[in-house]
This record gives sequence, structure tokens and C-alpha cells, in this order.
Amino acid sequence: MKKLLTIVVLALSTWAALRIGVAVPLLGNSISAILIGAIIRHTPLFDILDKKITGFVSAYLLKTGIVLLGFTLSLRILSEVGFGVLLLLGVGVLVSIGIALILNKFLKVDDKLALLIGIGTSICGGSAIVATAPLMKAKEKDIAVSVTTMLIYSMMALFLLPTIGTLLGHTDQMYGIFAGAAVNDTASVVATAFDWSDAAGGFATITKLTRTLYIVPVTLGVIVAKFKKESADSKASGEKLEISFKQVMSLIPIFVVLFVAAVVIATVVAIPADILGTISSISKLLMTLALVTIGLGVHIKDIMSAGMKPVLIGAVCWAGVVASSATFIHFIYG
Repeated sequence: MKKLLTIVVLALSTWAALRIGVAVPLLGNSISAILIGAIIRHTPLFDILDKKITGFVSAYLLKTGIVLLGFTLSLRILSEVGFGVLLLLGVGVLVSIGIALILNKFLKVDDKLALLIGIGTSICGGSAIVATAPLMKAKEKDIAVSVTTMLIYSMMALFLLPTIGTLLGHTDQMYGIFAGAAVNDTASVVATAFDWSDAAGGFATITKLTRTLYIVPVTLGVIVAKFKKESADSKASGEKLEISFKQVMSLIPIFVVLFVAAVVIATVVAIPADILGTISSISKLLMTLALVTIGLGVHIKDIMSAGMKPVLIGAVCWAGVVASSATFIHFIYG
């Protein structure tokens, strides 16, 4: 009975999150799922849920959703954008992550939380965060705080970006690329760009899809950083570190290997649109379900204990992405 109740609660919560995501695009599936899970966490219902089932969902179904996400990311889209856009997006990623790491030396929040905010701000919000969080073994609280932080600046983008674009004299192409590069999640990109013009919306969509591809190198970068840290720890303890293929592979989770393989397959093989749509829907479903279970692990005290520091890190990271994007667009297209 306990297992059945857990399955029903998770199913209804996921359905509700997806419905809210459609009804309120700015809020999106990710935030909705975490909020619903967090609400349940503070009710008597939480105590009777089967923790083995919720643990399995957050550990395995999340990774399955990430692997399926890889099939929707084809490198062929790079042929639709110039090198300038690719460079612009890459600089934005480096700027955001760099700011997060440097600023955290002074603010001293959890290192994993700071990095997740930097990654989420520079790439694509929720998807990038949930793709890299398992590699860092980030806490559920860190995932929830970083995803929630993204919402603040997605909302601000709706109001600030059109004003910035107007002041800078952006054309449809310039503003579309600007929106695709400087807004966190896909729903906010679409809302911000298409409100300017349909042409800007088209450029923004392509730019945003290209930006999402940076999940691949950033994920691999996190693995390299993890390996270097373990090497440094071994040297500090006086242990001799023998680098072997087996040891390297032990640091690379299988879901990352499968994710990269999925991207390669999507690039080499032209997957029919209807099949691609089904894969995308299943990926969204699994990731939303997993985020509900992540929300179950978040207590209001955890969010309050994080304070305003993550919001400040997010603000400076986003400002850095906006500034670097606007500067590059001016020199490339101005």
C-alpha cells in the first residue's frame, strides 16, 4: 500500500508540474516540480512515502532523462550559426563559471552550489544543473537553490533585455542572438525574443539550442576537475597516484558516456521528427519526475539557511553573461 501510494503521489505531482509548466511558461517544469516536492516535504504525507522508490527515481530516472536529452542535441545545428555566435556563447560560459568561482572565494557558500549557479546561468538553467549535479554529488538543497535562482533572472530578463536591446540599437538578428545567449531557460528565451519580433524569435531559438550543446564540454570539464582534485588529494596525503584507464573510467559515470554517445548518434543519424518529439517528451517527463523527488529532500530551513548569497552570485554571473554577450554582438554585428 505504501509503495502504491508513493507511485500515485509522484505521478500526480509530475502531472501537476508539467501542467503548471505549460500554463505558466516562465515558471517552467523544473521550478514547479521542485516546489511541489518541497510542499509535500512539509506535510504528513512525506513521512509515509516509500523512500526506496523516491531514492531510485532521483538517482536513476534523472540520469535516464539526461541520456535521452542527448538525442535532442545535434551538433549539426552548428552549421546554422557562425563561428562568432559559437565563440560568443563559449565566452559567456567561461565568464559565468569564472565569476561564480571567484566570487565564492569571498562569499563562501558551498562550492558545488556556486558552480551549479555559474553553469545554470551560462548554459540553460535547469537542464545544465541537473546534468552536472550528479557528477559533483551535489546535495538536493544545492540543486533546488540553484534552479530557483535561475527563475529570478529569467523574470528580470523579460523586462530588462528589450530595454537594453533598444538602447543598443539592436536589429532583429542582434536581439535574437542576445536573447538566446543571455536568458537562462528556453521558455523565457522564447517569451523575451518573440515579444520583440518573429525574426528575433527565430534567431533566439537557434542560438539557445546551440548554447545547450555546451552541456557536453562543461560536463567533461567537471570530470577533469574532479580527477585533478583527486590527484591533488593523493599527492597531499603522500600516496603514489598511478593513472590507469580503469581509474580514469571510474571517475566518468556511465550516464555521461551514454549522454555523449546519444549526442553523437543524434549528430550522425537524422532522427525522424516524430521519434525525436517522443524522446524529448519522455526525457522531460523523467527529469520532471526526478525533480519532484529532489524537492522532497528540500526543507524550508535549508533554503533559508542559504540566504541571499546564492542570489548575489546569480546576479553577478548573469550580469557578466549579459555584458559579454552585448559586447561581442556589438563588435561582430554592429
